Amino acid sequence: MTTLATWRTALEAADIGDERLRLDYARCAKFIRDRDTGPYVGVRVLAPPALQPHLLAGLAFANHTDDLADAGNSPDARARRADWLAQARRGVHDDSCPYPIVRAFVHSVTVRGLCTSWILRLLDAAELEPDFAGFADEAEFGQYVDRYTWPLLMCSAGLQYQGGPSDEAARTWRAYAEFAQRLDFLNDLRADLEAGRLCLPADALTEHAVARSDLEQGRDTPAVHALLQDMCDRAHTALEEARAVLEVCDPGQLVAARSLLTLQERQLNDIRNSRTRVLHRPVGFHRATMLRTMLAELLTQPGPGRRMPS
Repeated sequence: MTTLATWRTALEAADIGDERLRLDYARCAKFIRDRDTGPYVGVRVLAPPALQPHLLAGLAFANHTDDLADAGNSPDARARRADWLAQARRGVHDDSCPYPIVRAFVHSVTVRGLCTSWILRLLDAAELEPDFAGFADEAEFGQYVDRYTWPLLMCSAGLQYQGGPSDEAARTWRAYAEFAQRLDFLNDLRADLEAGRLCLPADALTEHAVARSDLEQGRDTPAVHALLQDMCDRAHTALEEARAVLEVCDPGQLVAARSLLTLQERQLNDIRNSRTRVLHRPVGFHRATMLRTMLAELLTQPGPGRRMPS
């Protein structure tokens, strides 16, 4: 049984020798580990060592940008968001950016050959995100995925491809972005409503004769249940299209992609089976479930087994 790479070995495999850059990547890894251990463990356990620093930098940049975009419109939130967006735009062309996450991410974008248009599209969308209030219909949802979710995803997933993803691979990840966004909007219903946002298409509420207040008050009615089942059906259809990423992802990322899809399908099924519980709290899974899923996927792969790095 082989041992997974230590962090030092991963940095060496990625040819990151500059001491400041090493510290920048360490900040990215810490940010992801502290924010959500799931993605951190997934990268450290499942990704090839040479990809680990780059993927963590991409996740850190995308998630920090998303956190600031979702922080509201208080004067402090606006100031922190404006500073981050300005420094990130500057960082694309100037390595004197003061933020370690930006410096590490831009270095990864450069050495991996990811097109910088994904960064700029994300930053432009993040500037508009605080004013987002919801969708009128499926067409507006699709526009949201194109404008925000897809670039957000490609700033991390796109780094697995040396030279950047092909057009086919990028289009396939767009299908995954749609599924992931549908799942997130379903699971975040309670938090979004509390923040004053309804992230289900308004025409779907009309079709099922559901009022926004029904969702805000967590009413367990046949109409609300039918609406949520409809949203689950749409997410499941999107999931079937999203499975195509298994055909285009980097071979070293196949186990990670399969694990993620397995966990997300389980989460979607739990939301469906919980009826209206998602109106009161998100439906998640324990860390042990995540680890068991990753282990099961690892054991189905050819080659020697692995264990956690020390």
